[in-house]
Amino acid sequence: MKTKAAFVIGAALGYLFGTDKGRAKLEEAKGWATKTWKDPRVQEKVSEVSSTATKFAKDKTSALKDRTTSSGLSDET
Repeated sequence: MKTKAAFVIGAALGYLFGTDKGRAKLEEAKGWATKTWKDPRVQEKVSEVSSTATKFAKDKTSALKDRTTSSGLSDET
């Protein structure tokens, strides 16, 4: 099953990179992806997720620091 999937992926990549029509489709997909990424609605969601991830990381960092210092696992001696 893995060899069949590898063959299909290889054939698709060969088409995309090896033929004029494939490269045209690749450029079309690239343009669509760029247009979608620059959409203000997408950027709003990216900003929301980024701020949520940053807040989560800061909260967990301080909690982890508190746990390591209280259980004697800190580098400070």
